[in-house]
Order: sequence, then structure tokens, then C-alpha cells
Amino acid sequence: MARALAIFLVSLVAGAFLLWRALMPPAPLALPEQGLVLAKVTVVQPGEARLPERRVRIEGNRIAEITPASGATESAEFVGAYALPGLIDMHVHFPPDAGLRQEEIFAFLFLRHGVTSVRDAGDPDGTSSQPVRSGVREGRYPGPRSFACGPFLDHGKQRWPNSLMVGTPAEAAAAVERVADAGWDCLKVYDGLSSEVLAAIHTAADRRGLPVIGHVPRAVPFEQARLDDVQHLTGVPAVNGRNDPFPKVLEAWRRFDEARAAMIEQVSLREGIAHTPTFVTLDRGMAYEADYEALRRGSDAALLPRFYADVVWSPTQGLPFLRDRDPEDHRLMEDAYLGGTSLVGRLHRAGVVIHAGTDTQVAFIVPGAALHRELRILADAAGLGPEAALAAATTVPGRSLPVAKLGRLEPGAPADLVLYRADPTRDLAALDGLLGVVADGRLYRRAELDAQLDRYRAYYRSAVFDRVSTWLVRRVMAQMFADQASGAEAGSE
Repeated sequence: MARALAIFLVSLVAGAFLLWRALMPPAPLALPEQGLVLAKVTVVQPGEARLPERRVRIEGNRIAEITPASGATESAEFVGAYALPGLIDMHVHFPPDAGLRQEEIFAFLFLRHGVTSVRDAGDPDGTSSQPVRSGVREGRYPGPRSFACGPFLDHGKQRWPNSLMVGTPAEAAAAVERVADAGWDCLKVYDGLSSEVLAAIHTAADRRGLPVIGHVPRAVPFEQARLDDVQHLTGVPAVNGRNDPFPKVLEAWRRFDEARAAMIEQVSLREGIAHTPTFVTLDRGMAYEADYEALRRGSDAALLPRFYADVVWSPTQGLPFLRDRDPEDHRLMEDAYLGGTSLVGRLHRAGVVIHAGTDTQVAFIVPGAALHRELRILADAAGLGPEAALAAATTVPGRSLPVAKLGRLEPGAPADLVLYRADPTRDLAALDGLLGVVADGRLYRRAELDAQLDRYRAYYRSAVFDRVSTWLVRRVMAQMFADQASGAEAGSE
């Protein structure tokens, strides 16, 4: 009896160990030493300059000097390559901390696609933003530098669990203080705020030196909202206070006309308003409506574990706004896409600031890959062309983030840059010819990045991880949105 019990206990421990090993991702990619020299590269500052035959010396995490290359070179590894500032995604969300270390994988995928900085535009559940900020800063795994807004500022029915609900100017001022004291980099405002409360947020934000980004609230006219950076073109077509859900709210684009376009252009220029349109969400949304199964089997989805496509983005059990769609939704998104890209081309030509962003966590918006798609949309559908599109993901957003010289290749700038075989400012197809990424002064070669991606994908496909993670995420999502619904009901009583 004792022998049988001992065998059982040993088997139980061995099984638990094997399960633990199966659920553990591979070790993160090792962080290389800081500092290197790039010889005879073409330095490209999108929208500004192209300097051939340059020697770039990096010391620590800064660019020390950029000088004409001499005849002799220290290394021939990247001779002839094109060096651009690291890409910046101005609208991301990281996944919840469900014990699966997905923030590490998201961070890696950004880096694998040349994204060295991101702005986290709100932490939906309160566990997503801080882990990746600290993980990258403390060197536990490689990834982009992360600027983050923390909680959403909203009122009325609570949309996301991590929201500070503010209904008065006093509550708004207190919420801004709370966000600022917690060390967040920006304020994310949302749909339910009033003009009076939004004005109080602006006043408190100015005092604490924080930019106000987000959705133009449904009840606030665009010209009164004065956001520093409008996300998704919210408020651009007038919704007149209606509280339609997405994508029904996009019907407002069918009433958008020349007079409204001229007003948006004038107000944006006068108030210095930037726009982060995130067209890729509509692009993937239209594809989602047309053929979910094709997206589910596509190359972008294969970069992440199966539970994203099969659970988080499922049309039957996924995020609430993905459920109960109908054919009219596709037509609404198409109208918004056509109207929005036309307007953004106009705004860009007028001198309005345009930022590239994606909205990761939305269906089939995969870290890094989605930014490449967004750049192609800005270049082609919106008419910016390759160079201006890349400027919207490097030179331009760097001016709006709180690190000096971010998005620039010049002495004293952060050593964040991407090396390509050909010049992507001439043709965005060159983005696929990535040779290496330098983040925080550390060089990650393409072969190393690809090998790590292969390790992550093998981990996703293991039978134990695949089944356990899918079950766990399904439970976490159900609980998260059940708690949200319960909180909203309690708050309305």
C-alpha cells in the first residue's frame, strides 16, 4: 500500500512538473550588450533627410556620433543598409496578466517588426500596462519603450473595468491627480464625459503637464473637446450625443460633408490637434465581416497563440463588440474607411499632425504586423506616400512623447533604429527586408529574432499549452465582462 501511494505521489509530482514546463514559455531573448558601430549605412530621417555613406557610433543607449564613413570599416555586417529611426506605434493595448506572460510575447512581436516605442492608450483591466513597462525597463525581456495612460476617464455606463468614473469637475481634477501621481504619461478620455468635466480635465492636465488623448466624448462638440491627440477620428463626424455602439456609431460618416471637413481641418490646425486614425482596425474589421475563417487561418493570427483568434476575437464568445454583427456593419465600416482616409489625406496636406497607431487587442490587430498594415493604408488609401507614412511612425510622433530626440537619428538621440536591406521610404515593401533592430542601444539581428519567434510559435502549438490557455482565457474573459456588467448595473441603481 505504501509503495503504491509513493508511486502515485511521484507520478503526481512528475505530472505537475511536466504541466508547469508545458505552460512556461521559452526563455526570453537575451539582451545584448549596449553599444556598437554601424559602418557605411544610409541614414534616413523620414520626411527630412537622407545621408548616404555614414558611420553611426552608439555608446550605451545613445547615438554618440554620425559622421561620413571613411574607407576602412570596423565591420562589414551592415554595409549598404538603410538606417531609420525605430518605428513608433501611437495606439496599443497590452493583454491582461492571466499568468501566461503574453505581455512578453507582445513586446517581442513589436520588436520583431521594428517597433521600438509604443504609446499604451489605456489599460482596460488594470493589469496590462505596468508589467510590460517594468519588464522592459528592468531588462527581464526585450521590447519597446512604453508610454502609457493607465486608467480610462469616463462617465455613465462603464465600458472597461479599469475606468475612473468622473461626473463632476471636482472628481475630474482628483482623477487627473491620481493618474499623474501614479506616474502615467498621458490621460485617456472616453465617450461618456460632459463638456464641463472635460474642461476640468484639461485644466488639471495642464497643471501636471500631461497630454489629453482619447475619444472625443459623444456629447462634446469636436471644436470644444480640444484633445491633444484624437483617436480613431472620434468626434470628426458629428454623433450629436447619440450613444450608438460600435460599429453603428460609424453611420455618422454618411452625413459627413465638405463644411464639416473644412471645420475639422481649421480647428485641428488652430488648436494643434493631432490625429491617430488607426485605419487598420477598419481594414481588419471589414475583412472580419467578409471572412472570419480566412483571418483566423492567416499569417498575422499565426504570430499569436490560438486563443486570440478562437476566443478573444471570436464572433460568438469574444469581446462584446464583436458579437451579433450583421451585413450592414461591413458597409458602415467601408463608408467610414473611405471617408476617413480621404479626410486624413486632406488634413496631412494642410499640415495637421498625423500619427500612426493600430489598437492591438482589437480583432486581428497583431503587434508590429498591424503597424506595417497601417503604414500601407496611410501611404496608399490616404495618399501620404511611403515617406510621409513612415514619418507618421517615426519623426512626427517622437515630438509628442516625453523623451528628448525620440524618433530621430542624430547625436544625443536614443539609440533606437531599424536596419533595412532597401529604403522603405521609397517602397514600403522594404519593411519586409528588415536586417536588424537596435533598441536602447542593443542590436538584435534578424536571424536571432526569427529564431526566437520560432521558439514562441512551437510553444503556442504544444498540446498542453494550447488547451489549457484556451480554457483559461475563456474563463478570464467571461469573469471580466461579468464583473463589468455587474458593476454597471450596481452603478445605475
